[in-house]
Amino acid sequence: MAQPFLKKVEIKKNMKYQIDQSGKIEQMSKDSVIAYSNNSKAAILIPRKLKRRLQEVFRLHGFTSLFIYYSFSVGIYYLIEKFKQPEDITVDTEYPGKDKIISQFINKLLEKNKKPKHYIRFSRIGNRPPAHYAAKDVFNKKIQPNRLLTLEDFIEALKKTDGRLRECLTTLVDVQSRSYKRNSSTKRKKSQRK
Repeated sequence: MAQPFLKKVEIKKNMKYQIDQSGKIEQMSKDSVIAYSNNSKAAILIPRKLKRRLQEVFRLHGFTSLFIYYSFSVGIYYLIEKFKQPEDITVDTEYPGKDKIISQFINKLLEKNKKPKHYIRFSRIGNRPPAHYAAKDVFNKKIQPNRLLTLEDFIEALKKTDGRLRECLTTLVDVQSRSYKRNSSTKRKKSQRK
């Protein structure tokens, strides 16, 4: 009796992703690029003008130190939001000692947007892995990013943020670039009168 034809089924193994950054969030004169690589590559770009605007809002509300970690987390979220199943992700340790807060922000965004939760860990990946070059090539304008983050992207992420941070950052929609400078110059004038 002939054996029935058995179709080979390939079981997809979870691919390990590495994420790296070029142009740190806190470097306000440069764009920031966050990229991943495994068998494929993708990168998002956060423009320097947007970073300055975000930093101003965070500063006005007393969240100066959170600006970096929140922006980095939102960048990673938008980079991995399309993953349809849990993945093993290693993020380059850009901000030592802040892994917990960054992963909390990422996981909260994933949860609120009904995305799969990933296994995210932080470790040094160095300057040679493909993730480094995926970010560097976009940073050096050799290739285009897969996505350019906008103010609207950050506002959408803020809607999913819990607590006082969300309340304060809702002013992001209406912030004026001069408002911080005007407050600073008023304080200087008052101190000069004394």
